[in-house]
Amino acid sequence: MTEPSYRIAFPASLLADPTRAAIVLALMDGRSRSAKKLALDAGVTPQTASAHLRKLVAARMLAWESRGRFKHFRLSGAEVADAVEALCQLGPDAVPGRVLTAAARELRFARCCYDHLAGQLGVAVTARLPTLGEGIFAELDIDLAALSALRRPLSRCCIDWTEQRPHIGGALGAALLAAYKDRRWFLTVVDSRRLEVTPQGRVAFIERFGVDARLFEGDGAISRPRAALSRAA
Repeated sequence: MTEPSYRIAFPASLLADPTRAAIVLALMDGRSRSAKKLALDAGVTPQTASAHLRKLVAARMLAWESRGRFKHFRLSGAEVADAVEALCQLGPDAVPGRVLTAAARELRFARCCYDHLAGQLGVAVTARLPTLGEGIFAELDIDLAALSALRRPLSRCCIDWTEQRPHIGGALGAALLAAYKDRRWFLTVVDSRRLEVTPQGRVAFIERFGVDARLFEGDGAISRPRAALSRAA
């Protein structure tokens, strides 16, 4: 097997296991979780989860840190999230006009893809950015020169898993989501990648970004009980 083939086949073989795939998907919001919580997410025993976690860490797909007596795991980097999001586009269900599952519909409007905004709103904002120009970044206190100096690519367009259209990732995508959160434009949903748009966020995305107001008429509205939401994103 040639080296390029192995670089594809090896990580793909790890994610081919449903338990390991479930563990990685549970970490796609960029946060860390304990081994016990990941075992619950994947529906396996802690012992089984530990074996899978060791393989994912050895493959450098996950990283861990010690918190007291427990280890907490997270994705090792944005490139892992980008690869997983891309894989979600493949397969028999990833075709135009497909019917999304209930789980996918839950995440469709706005969600975290590791550290940047994905979903219908992420795609809509990305489409508006070329029209807005660099002034919007200054307005959000984003230093493009500083981001350009990072080793991480400034921006990259990921084909959105649910929308089949691009949303922005890279250092700029991460900075944009951080700016939205700093301004309290989102609330997070407990134990979910889903993001709920606050009233001030809705106004900002419509008035400052020019996102079509009709986008917020359905899934964009905060409809969940407040108990299911964190205090702020």
